[in-house]
Amino acid sequence: MKKIVLVTLLFFTTAIGFSQKNMVVSAYNYHKSGKLDKAKEAIDKASVHPKTVAMAKTWYYRGNIYIDIYNSTNEEYKKLDPDALNKAYEAYKKALELDTKKTYYIEILARMPIVGESFFNYGANLYNEGQTALDAKDTVTANYEFGKSVKAFENAYQIYKDAGSEDSLTIYYIAVAAELGHDYDKAKKSLETLVAMNYPEPGIYSSLAGIYYNQDKDAEKAAAVYADGRGKYPNNLSLLLNETNFLLANKQTNKALSNLELAAKLDTTNATIFFAIGANYNQIVDDSTSTPEMKEEAFNRTIKAYNKAIEIRPDYFDPNYNMGALYVNKAAILIDEANQLPFEEQAKYDELKAKADEYLETCLPYLEKAHQILPDDMSTLYSLKEIYARLGNDVKTKEINTLIDAQH
Repeated sequence: MKKIVLVTLLFFTTAIGFSQKNMVVSAYNYHKSGKLDKAKEAIDKASVHPKTVAMAKTWYYRGNIYIDIYNSTNEEYKKLDPDALNKAYEAYKKALELDTKKTYYIEILARMPIVGESFFNYGANLYNEGQTALDAKDTVTANYEFGKSVKAFENAYQIYKDAGSEDSLTIYYIAVAAELGHDYDKAKKSLETLVAMNYPEPGIYSSLAGIYYNQDKDAEKAAAVYADGRGKYPNNLSLLLNETNFLLANKQTNKALSNLELAAKLDTTNATIFFAIGANYNQIVDDSTSTPEMKEEAFNRTIKAYNKAIEIRPDYFDPNYNMGALYVNKAAILIDEANQLPFEEQAKYDELKAKADEYLETCLPYLEKAHQILPDDMSTLYSLKEIYARLGNDVKTKEINTLIDAQH
C-alpha cells in the first residue's frame, strides 16, 4: 500500500512537471495563433515555476510574446502590460544567459534589433512628451519624461552596441534628453563621446561648453570646446552666437564684437545681432576707461548698428530706446561741460548748449517710437518728459506728465 502511494505521488509529481512544460508549449501555440492574452498567461506561469524557470526556451518565448504585446496595434493586447518592452528585453537577456548550448542564440540576435528599434521609438515618444511638458512650463513632468527617455535610448544603444553597431545617433539623443532633463553628468559623458567621434552636429559643442561653464564652473574647458567647435564649423551662426555670449560673460568684449561682426555678415536680416553689436559698442562709449578716440569711434559704430537693427525691424523697442538714450547721454556730457565753464566764456557755453540741444532733438524720434511701441514703459516716459522740458516744449511736457500720472 505504501508502494502504491509512492508511485501515485511520483506520477502526480511527474504530471505537474509535464504540465508546466506544457505551459511553455501552450504559450508558444497561443502566440503563434495571435492570442497574446492567453500566451502571456501561460508564459507568466512558466517563467516562475521551478521546473521551467531555468529553461532558455521559457525566456526566449517570453521575450517573443512580450515584444509583440508592446508592438501590438490591438489596444486590448497593448494594455496587457505597460512595461512589456522592458520585460521583453530582460527575457531575451535571460534566455541568452541560460542558453549555454546556444540553441536560440541566432534567433534572439535576429530579434534584438526589433527590441532596439522599439526602445528608440519609445524614447522618442517620451522625449516628445517631455518637450510638451516643457512647453507647458511643467518642469517636474518634463524632467520625469526626459529621464525615462534617456533610459530607453540607453537600452537601444546597448542593444545596437551588442550587435556590433556604435550608433552615434542614439548617443546624440541620450545627450539631448539628459541635458533637457538636467542630468548634466550623463549629458556631459555622451557629449564628450560625440565630440571624440566628430559627430556632425555643431550644437554638441555649445551644449558641452555650456555644461563645463555653468555646471562645472570651468571656463577654460568651455573656451577650449568653443574653439574646437568653431574650428570645425566657423560659419555656424548658432555656435558663433553661443560663444559670443560666453565671451561677453567673461568680459572679453573685443573678441565678442569680432564674433558679432562676423555674425552680421552671416545673417544680414537678423535685427537682434545688430542690436547686440550696438549694445556692446555702447558699453565702450559708457566705459570711463575708454579714450576719447575710442569713445568717438564706438559712438559712430553704435549708431550704425542700432539704425540697422531698426531698419530691419522698425517696431523693435530696444534699439529705439537705446538710440535715444545714447544721444541723451551725449547731450548730458555737453551740458555738464557747459555748466562748468567760467562766466566769461559765454560763447563757448552757447556753442555747447546748442550742440546738446541738437542731440536732444535727434533723440526724440527714437524715444517717441519707443513710446509708441511700449506706451506704458516708465523709463521712456520720464526720458521724454525731461527732454521736452529741457527743450522748452511745454505742451508735450504736459502731455507726458498726464500719462505718467495715469500710471500711478
